[in-house]
Amino acid sequence: MKRSFANSEISIWPIQLNSLFVWVRNNGYLLAILAALTASAKAVIVKLVYAEAEIDAITLQTLRLLIALPFFIWLAIPLRRKRDRSPTGITDDNFKDSIRNLLMVIWLGFCGYYFASWTDFVGLTYISAGLERLVLFTYPTIVLFIDIIWNRRCPSRKTIFGVVICYLGLVAAFGHDLHQQQTVSNVWRGVGWVFLSGFSFALYYLGASASIKRLGIRRLTGLAGIAAAIMTFAHFAFTNPFSVLAELSDRVWLYTALMAILCTLLPSLLMTAAIAKIGATNTANIGTLGPIITLLLAWWLLDEKISTLMAIGMTLVIIGVSRIDRNKNDLGNLKERKSNTP
Repeated sequence: MKRSFANSEISIWPIQLNSLFVWVRNNGYLLAILAALTASAKAVIVKLVYAEAEIDAITLQTLRLLIALPFFIWLAIPLRRKRDRSPTGITDDNFKDSIRNLLMVIWLGFCGYYFASWTDFVGLTYISAGLERLVLFTYPTIVLFIDIIWNRRCPSRKTIFGVVICYLGLVAAFGHDLHQQQTVSNVWRGVGWVFLSGFSFALYYLGASASIKRLGIRRLTGLAGIAAAIMTFAHFAFTNPFSVLAELSDRVWLYTALMAILCTLLPSLLMTAAIAKIGATNTANIGTLGPIITLLLAWWLLDEKISTLMAIGMTLVIIGVSRIDRNKNDLGNLKERKSNTP
């Protein structure tokens, strides 16, 4: 009798796990929260790698893309086969359009995955994970500035107010790192590198819309990732011997694998699923939890202090970004476009 009861308990476990999986998959808000959580852990994991070994930014990025490359290749493979296919895998009836698509993929791979990631990793060698996350979180304001200058648009008062609040928050967070570090120049240098990363990603952001319509999010992510991997490997080959990779500890490889899968591939998949369930606007709103999650993870895993200045800065940045007007007169519905980027 006891044996049959035990067997029945064991047989129930797969059913319960399957039910839990189905519930998570169908819960769009939970998927969006998990996407924000996994994406926000990147800076913390980078800091853990830097604490574990003396490693430069390009070596870390090489490890990351080396592990992520098989996934990018998988994403780049078209789900449906078409008769006419170019050697690059970009399908288009017109040869000129194919060349344009190829050049755009290379450009987006450079801006969004190679240069933006490398400068971000460099910046993290100088500043805290919390400040890095806040600086990157303001990239919609950079997108806004570029769009206003390019299209000669006048932003609304609500947008201007949001930008002012956002950068006041950055000043407060900047003050926090100044108090924590003895070398002021390092803070300036770190913020400069991360701001350059945000600017590079803003260029990717503005150029991704048209390519997403032609190639789809899945294939664009894969192709741009492959292009970035080639650039990164070339950069690494010019600056480091490949024997450096073999000398790294198992823990560095483990941290980098977590970053490549948990913080690179998984967030985009979770975000795509969340958008399908609750829409891009709600998903983007939940994404504002990102800086809070990063600060808490950095406090827990890195022992980074959460001062009053950092808390004020985080609050102002989140409020400022949230108040930026996302209508067609300013940026063509920024929330909708933000959620469609990897």
